Amino acid sequence: MPNQDRLVKTLIDLIRIDSPSGEEDAMDREVSSRLETLGLKVSHDSYQNVIAKLDGNGPPVILSAHLDTVEPGRGIKPILEGDVLRSDGSTILGGDCKAGVAIVLEGIASALESGGGNRAIEVIFSRHEEGGLVGAHNLDFSMISGKEGIVFDAEGAPNRVTISAPSQNVVTAHITGRAAHAGVEPEKGVSALLIAADILGKLPLGRIDEETTANVGRLEGGLKRNIIPESAFLDGEFRSRSNEKLADVERKFRGVFDEVASRYPDAKIDLDITNTYQAYHVDQTSPAVAVIGQALAGMGLDPVFESTGGGSDANVFIERGITAIPVGIGVRDFHTTWETVLIPELFQGAQMCQGVVSGAK
Repeated sequence: MPNQDRLVKTLIDLIRIDSPSGEEDAMDREVSSRLETLGLKVSHDSYQNVIAKLDGNGPPVILSAHLDTVEPGRGIKPILEGDVLRSDGSTILGGDCKAGVAIVLEGIASALESGGGNRAIEVIFSRHEEGGLVGAHNLDFSMISGKEGIVFDAEGAPNRVTISAPSQNVVTAHITGRAAHAGVEPEKGVSALLIAADILGKLPLGRIDEETTANVGRLEGGLKRNIIPESAFLDGEFRSRSNEKLADVERKFRGVFDEVASRYPDAKIDLDITNTYQAYHVDQTSPAVAVIGQALAGMGLDPVFESTGGGSDANVFIERGITAIPVGIGVRDFHTTWETVLIPELFQGAQMCQGVVSGAK
């Protein structure tokens, strides 16, 4: 049985380590030390993703989470109120994904303490997951032999099993108009912000259908209020669990940019649309689902199969032939300053992880 006090302390200790994307070294040192203390052999690939292995029975099962957090995520002050862990409201909490890391550490520790043997395990703690699954894309898969596993990086309870997730295309656009004095000769200017607004008003955005969304999350441009803005930048995305629908949204996006560009011949629009990860759909009868189901059954829980609109390292793993499926880690409201961890569900996550580690004889 996991040690709840130790689990919560581990999570709070990890949350207090600043680790925004690209600045994961301190987290790396901490989790690597803890894994080595548990008896795992720790190594790193060329991107400095953490890869740790534990000998045991059967083919290895992968346990994965990521080390980085989104901003604002510096100087986090975790506050435990009963069974709920939160920040002081000035930052995120960092439960995404430090709750996942803590679950893996406690699950392994409690499994080894209980005796009776364990499965062979491969732990992957990736860097720079937020903002593009960069660590997973750069993971040295030649160092990994497991073909099934769990990604501890989803909202909700640990029996929430995400068997379907979308592809994502990232959209960036640099718009160049022409500057002019806004009060003296505005007629000579070409407003890049006005062009951007024209584009935004025509793009299909928001919830397009049950499995497709689109968003422009950032618009920047201009220098001063009395200068016609010469440049603007748009940063957006669209996602779908259907690649056919993803391609249709891309056609519509490109059509809007082309149509607006044709009406501003004195401006320049540089549009880039790049796929960052591919959709996946895992059958409920797959061996990876069976590993999760076995552990949940030992806790008296049934898996609840869900589809999501979010991406995770699982998208990359599955694209590379590794069926590693996301499960809930007891966290609510990812990426917000009101993010919380529900301790009973965190504990259940550690129980499930222990069951996975102990499962094969």
